[in-house]
Amino acid sequence: MSRGTRYVVFGGGGLVVAGLAVGLVAWLGGGLPALAQGHPDELRYLPADAAIISFANVRDVMNSDLRSRLREREPDDGGVAALEDWSGIDLDTDIDRVAAALVPSGRDGTDGIIVLVGRFDADRIESIAIARGGISIDHAGRPLILLETDRDNPVGEDAALAFIEPGVVAIGSETLVRQALDEEAGADTNPRLMGLLEHVDEGSTAWTVGSIDDLQDAAVVPEQLASQMSQVSAFALGGQVNGGVRGRLTAEATDEETGRNLRDLVQGFLALGRLQAAERPELATLLNALQLSGDGANVMLSFDLPADALLDLLPGQDAPAPGAP
Repeated sequence: MSRGTRYVVFGGGGLVVAGLAVGLVAWLGGGLPALAQGHPDELRYLPADAAIISFANVRDVMNSDLRSRLREREPDDGGVAALEDWSGIDLDTDIDRVAAALVPSGRDGTDGIIVLVGRFDADRIESIAIARGGISIDHAGRPLILLETDRDNPVGEDAALAFIEPGVVAIGSETLVRQALDEEAGADTNPRLMGLLEHVDEGSTAWTVGSIDDLQDAAVVPEQLASQMSQVSAFALGGQVNGGVRGRLTAEATDEETGRNLRDLVQGFLALGRLQAAERPELATLLNALQLSGDGANVMLSFDLPADALLDLLPGQDAPAPGAP
């Protein structure tokens, strides 16, 4: 997959991150794993051989108190407007849920797909894609739009778009979009990834699970991180967004000894960060909200941050005027 296609997949993953909320928001923890998350129906459109799958309830995020406060702080959301201009999809009103997947494709990188569930004007979206150079072809009696590559197209030269059924649109690698149309295999049939959902709290607004082992040869991870990530075989990340954000990151180390070493390493970083955050109250709040736990090969990092603490972390916050409360 080209860098452009990967950008779109992570952009859909960006919705997932938005679901996990504004930056650091979904690294939660504590205690034993919760009951497994129910499998969203749209997972059947994602490939069974995916290394990473993500899900976000976008509607819950958009209706959350945190989102309202963010819009008050930053009312001019150019990114949302750009998405609508490029695709004809309005993030604020059209999308209910998002599911996304990355599939290793050897040392050439990865293929990706995003599945959007909501209310879409199919004719408008198709006309915009064709006006930008896309080509509509037939796939088993249904239209498949091959997206044109140009400077303004963030998708990439190997990408496609299709309406799988009313209210469900897929964007991503042409191969994976064709598979989604055919429903050849679903990610919910992958026992490895579905097992990782045991670490995600039921009712999470958004989550991501992945097998690091399957990404070792995909040239996705930067070299400076690859050696460190080789100690982790899989991860699960989930969070809930409303007035604030709380969540848990669980990393499965390759063995129990490595798990102990990773917990010690993270604990050392947290202690060092707390010492250095004495003059940054907003960072101290964040670090104090992080709780490390885990046993055996599992390392869990949890937090529970209110909206005020998250807003204080946003860039560009002006220092209060002298005498201000």
